[in-house]
Amino acid sequence: MAKQTVSVRTMSRRSFLKSAAVLGLGIIGTGALAGCAPDAGGSTTTAAADGAKTVKVLTYNGNPPYCSLDKDGNLVGYDVDVLKAVDERLDDYSFDMDSMDFTAMITACESGSAELVSCQLVPSEERKEKFIFCEEPFCLSPMVFAVRDPNIKTLDDMAGLTTLSNPINYEYGMIEKYNEKYPDKAIELQTTSDITMADAFKMVASGQVDSYSCYDGSFDTVNEEADTGLYKTNVVLCESTYFMFNKEQTELRDAVDKVLKDMKSDGSLGKLAEQDLGVDVFTKYADILSDNELMNS
Repeated sequence: MAKQTVSVRTMSRRSFLKSAAVLGLGIIGTGALAGCAPDAGGSTTTAAADGAKTVKVLTYNGNPPYCSLDKDGNLVGYDVDVLKAVDERLDDYSFDMDSMDFTAMITACESGSAELVSCQLVPSEERKEKFIFCEEPFCLSPMVFAVRDPNIKTLDDMAGLTTLSNPINYEYGMIEKYNEKYPDKAIELQTTSDITMADAFKMVASGQVDSYSCYDGSFDTVNEEADTGLYKTNVVLCESTYFMFNKEQTELRDAVDKVLKDMKSDGSLGKLAEQDLGVDVFTKYADILSDNELMNS
């Protein structure tokens, strides 16, 4: 799939310096481009005109409202806006952002042709063997259970019920950890291999299983398309999502991590969430049981 390059910067002081330097290239000559050669070791990181390192950043192109293409082919969404804001705060790095399909994006990051990727990713054990992640999550994704009974609202209500999940999925591990932490409230895991959300909803509706976990933002669309007439619980779990990096990019990861912590502290990360997701997820779901609490307990 062809990549869609988008501009990720407004005219900040750093951007102005870059523009001025680029205009000067026509006078200085092509010898000034020598700094654009790849770093030793095969990294795609290059030297920008103002001395900042240009790094390749990839996002997925079909996951609204997080990262997708608008009608003009421009990248939009929460992930994109956070990356723009991080880029503006990094004097030593400059982001060159493209979009790819999911598999190609992950492959590019592993090979080193991209340094950073974003698509609401979680640091599963399998991924941590190949990639590195920020310590600070840049989003919280609220999770619900699709159920037949409208009176089932909380995790306590889920005790003893069955839920459908694929053992390779991160959510399966979350529920396992929940059961270990709260054995008297355990949810019975019923395993499945690859299955679409629509088919999982139909299995709940037919009574083959009591519930299925999904993102809150996905429930209404799938329930309508599958025409299952299910109900959803309250938001009962939160999945923390992170930027993911090529394993060699520890310095870049640390720099981005510091910016994210600053943005979380000064409230700007929450404002972007409110702008793009309709809610400050860090405030609204602060008291919801998160994967961090479960997986690291």
